Amino acid sequence: MNLEQLEKIFESALSKDDLVDTVGKAVAFANGCQQARKYDSAIACLNKLDVKEQKNLKAVLFTAFGTVYWEKGQLNKALIQFEHALQLFKELDDKAGKAAIFSVLGITYWRKCEWDLAIENIKNALSQNTGKDKRFESLYGAFDRGIVNLHNRIRLGRELEKPLKILRPLFASTALHIILGNFEELEICLNESMILAEQLNQGDILRAAEGIKLLVVGDSNN
Repeated sequence: MNLEQLEKIFESALSKDDLVDTVGKAVAFANGCQQARKYDSAIACLNKLDVKEQKNLKAVLFTAFGTVYWEKGQLNKALIQFEHALQLFKELDDKAGKAAIFSVLGITYWRKCEWDLAIENIKNALSQNTGKDKRFESLYGAFDRGIVNLHNRIRLGRELEKPLKILRPLFASTALHIILGNFEELEICLNESMILAEQLNQGDILRAAEGIKLLVVGDSNN
């Protein structure tokens, strides 16, 4: 479905008295805008919504706004929105909501090289034992686009034969692979990252990689 069609569906939903459906259509349209890098349009779309005091919908909107800022690279703005969303999801005991926010917090702290905080959030996300939820279409869309972007950067690093330019996006992709359940790809990325990190004396990355391995596969002695 193209962006124009998504916009028409959203505008049509605005005229109806079904807030849950309208928010869903808004998130779908925002995802389409983000895919086209029309971030201001995504924010304008979300700003049209008034969900009053419905906590579940407010939490979804905070998540959607945070996702736009996150994909723009405005991480501090994104984190504020995600923290608001997480507070509401905790109050509602919404496992899928908590999983979504813990996931993006983990990936964000991974990008910021705050490894321990990242691992803690990823562990919290995995512990919710939930799959992708349609309410967070734009967030998981951003994750998919993030993988594509990192693959392009890895390919460029290989073409330039620059090990550090390979390592950075390669290791950054591991957090996304965990959250998306790409465990074969994760193993490949982790193994190559550890080889490159050892060659480049990147001790912090080696330690973080070991932490992620323990988190995902568990201690073989247990």
